[in-house]
Amino acid sequence: MLTLVAPSVAANHDAILTVDGQNFHIETLGASGPTIVFEAGLGNDSSTWKSVARPVTQFAQVVLYDRAGLGQSLPMMNKDSPVTADQVAIKLRKLLTTADIRPPYMLVGHSLGGLYVQMFARKYPNEVSGVALLDSASPEAPKELKTRARLKRGSAAYLEEEGVAESNRQVENAGPFPDIPLTVIAATDHGPFFKKWESTLMRLQQQLASLSPRGNLIVAQGSGHYVQSDRPGMVIDAIGRMVQAAEANPVDHTAPVLQRR
Repeated sequence: MLTLVAPSVAANHDAILTVDGQNFHIETLGASGPTIVFEAGLGNDSSTWKSVARPVTQFAQVVLYDRAGLGQSLPMMNKDSPVTADQVAIKLRKLLTTADIRPPYMLVGHSLGGLYVQMFARKYPNEVSGVALLDSASPEAPKELKTRARLKRGSAAYLEEEGVAESNRQVENAGPFPDIPLTVIAATDHGPFFKKWESTLMRLQQQLASLSPRGNLIVAQGSGHYVQSDRPGMVIDAIGRMVQAAEANPVDHTAPVLQRR
């Protein structure tokens, strides 16, 4: 449905679209500027971006969506196999095409969503003009660094967690990360259980920032894992700078799309 709003507020288009038999909820905010696609973390839906999405519409078009089985993307059609990064990237690209949202895209991923957007950028490098990773998962992370939450067997979150090991392998084998603006925002407070892992977590974030020669690391001192909630202004500013960097040195999107499988 199309919601008409006052001119001072970004236009909002909310829809349920079907991709490969699965319903996906997708929402676009804003009417102009580059397209920013947000990818939430493990078991999270698009509401995790509520603190940053609308402010970003001041300079960009925002795309929010719910992965299969999350938010309004119900019911989950496939509960028999783990969710992997390659699957997520393919489904997201098909969803954007179905919604007639054309590249280039800037991708913003949090936590496991960060691993998924790394896969998208490696798989479809000519369609991505920038990436922001918020306390992102890394394919090099030790297996001990996994969620402490008790996940219901067969739920979307459970299947995403079950697919992490394969997702890591897929990302590592997907080809090089493209030469595009890359911003990595690292949290410093992951709670008591992960306190002994903080130095490892920071090292992983530093490694992620080195994926692109145009990468940089921002440390969100005192922030918890959900940087977009704890430091929304920092995230909004970082996305704005990424937009400026991409506009100053745009990617050539006329070249054939390189698809890696």
